[in-house]
Amino acid sequence: MKKSTLTIIGGVAAAIVIIAGGFGLYHWYQGKTEADAVQATAQTYTQAFAKRQYDKAVKQVDTSHLTGPGWHYTAKTLAARNQAVFDRVGASDIKITNVKTKKYDSKTYELTFTANMNTKIGKLSAQHYEAPIVKVGDNWRIQWSPRLLFPSMDGKDTVQIDLIAATRGQIYDRNNQFLAKNGDVTQAGLVPGKLGTGADRTANLEKIAAVWDVKVTSLETLLKQSWVTDDTFVPVKIVTDSPVMTGAAYQTIGSRTYPLGEAAAQLIGYVGTATADDIRKDPTLTANSKIGKTGLEQIYDKQLRGTDGGQISIQNGDNIHPLLTKKAVNGKSLKLTIDANQQKTAYTQLAGKAGSVVTMNPTNGELLTLASSPSYDPNAFVNGISQTDYDKYANNTSLPFLSRFAQRYAPGSTFKMLTAAIALQNKTITPDTTKSISGLKWQKDSSWGDYKVTRTVDAASENMTQALVNSDNIWFAQVALKMGASAYLKGLAPLFKTQADLPLTMKKAQISNSGKLASETLLADTAYGQGQLLLSPIEQAAMYSTIANGGTMQQPTLIQGTKGKRTSSVLQANAANTVKTALTHVVSDQAGTAHNLAIDGHTIAAKTGTAELKQKQDTDGKENGFLVAMDADKNTYLTVALIEGTGSDDVVTAMKPYVASLY
Repeated sequence: MKKSTLTIIGGVAAAIVIIAGGFGLYHWYQGKTEADAVQATAQTYTQAFAKRQYDKAVKQVDTSHLTGPGWHYTAKTLAARNQAVFDRVGASDIKITNVKTKKYDSKTYELTFTANMNTKIGKLSAQHYEAPIVKVGDNWRIQWSPRLLFPSMDGKDTVQIDLIAATRGQIYDRNNQFLAKNGDVTQAGLVPGKLGTGADRTANLEKIAAVWDVKVTSLETLLKQSWVTDDTFVPVKIVTDSPVMTGAAYQTIGSRTYPLGEAAAQLIGYVGTATADDIRKDPTLTANSKIGKTGLEQIYDKQLRGTDGGQISIQNGDNIHPLLTKKAVNGKSLKLTIDANQQKTAYTQLAGKAGSVVTMNPTNGELLTLASSPSYDPNAFVNGISQTDYDKYANNTSLPFLSRFAQRYAPGSTFKMLTAAIALQNKTITPDTTKSISGLKWQKDSSWGDYKVTRTVDAASENMTQALVNSDNIWFAQVALKMGASAYLKGLAPLFKTQADLPLTMKKAQISNSGKLASETLLADTAYGQGQLLLSPIEQAAMYSTIANGGTMQQPTLIQGTKGKRTSSVLQANAANTVKTALTHVVSDQAGTAHNLAIDGHTIAAKTGTAELKQKQDTDGKENGFLVAMDADKNTYLTVALIEGTGSDDVVTAMKPYVASLY
């Protein structure tokens, strides 16, 4: 009996222990589930905060508790308020750390977390946030207050940012002349209330449109903007004259200006107002920021633009609490090797024709000119160009935005100087090698089919110098065939190996599409600068510097203080010097193709070229004219000039005044 009673008592006790343990386990499980749910709310909110997904963040907020001293929101206006505040300061790269939830009492947890972020004026110091998390129905939700914008905010506080714009660095030429400067321009605009009404208004707008060269419809569109009032100044365009007209007004504004205008547009580029897309990519920008849009202004934008400063603060009336104060750091100026005067002269001599002029000092690679024509006025773009003016450029079939100095072309007969030097150094020819050729057309044999090499001078017998003077395609084709593709490619290889390190977009020079000279006709054509050979004028200047420098190849440089790579023994010195001497006869001899370039008292080495772009032989087609000229006395310049759609004679005529200006 006692044993049975003890057994029962022991069983009851054990059951009580099990029940008690189960009850404890249940409460532990319930507590863990609750803590996990609270933590999930905290994580969802803070992750949305970091990604600036405010609609998603607001879903984790107790929307029945969006009213306090000086503030009242709905879910929609709260998301908009967050968006506005963090847009204003340019919040980006938000990093959330130390997300913690701690039970405060049976109905409340406390959320704490730290946020680090970048703003329009720099990195903000760590912001330490805290907020209650409460049970709302079956969910845990954050009790929002203005302190979840910034921890120091109260209900009536606002976030203010005062920007101090950095001064943009300027761009200078080698002689400290301005290529891009900070200056003032005259902005023309309309004052709606002074335009009159009815027929008078129409007449006034038509007159203004005609004088400013804009469309009346464009003026009407500007006047319909939502912010325009009768007394508003409505900007239209930048002008150089300020004629008095009813309804028109003018103001002076600070602006980036380009003294050389069209003469250096493709090289220098221009600045413009940051777009919404620009601001998304770089939140430090504002709707008023000016950034580089093209050319060197774009490539060196960060250096030139500097870093804006200012102050971000919490304000309530006269009470100001600074969050971040930073001094503006002005941009650094850029000094080029370009000579502004030579640049203007080179551009002027192109006379609006499609072409380019590249000039460099062959001894150090400093680029003196990079001119491209036709061009555009970069000053017209800085403060916004009208659609009418832009269309004039965009619809120009001569492509004024194209940087022709960096585009690849078949170099034509200018390339013969390299073929001659390679043939000399591998002993395919000597300076006295003479070839007897009959007629203006030639082919190796009938295996070439209908294809023949042509020339313009029917010279019965020529040595190397005479072949360069007459620019004889047949002579150089025969030399290349005798040399063979393997030996020719070996000689060309070091010329094509090194590329210029310039802040310009430029495709690599090519010998052929495959890099090989797989057929006799392709080998022959390449020897006189045709075939599939493609070089930009800049690349031509670099390669032809081996002739100017006695076999040393000098890569160009554009930024003052930087050095272009210099490679010795690209060609044998004797070969290069022999060819250079021969090129002086292209100018000095009466029959020379560049004889019209001759200048009394100066020895000029030159080579002309006309690259024919035809689908089929013996047909009319486009041609591009080239001139390479170098100072054979003091080696102070090497220039490559191109004019599209014409022969080399026209290039020589156009460039004569420019070459004379180099002395």
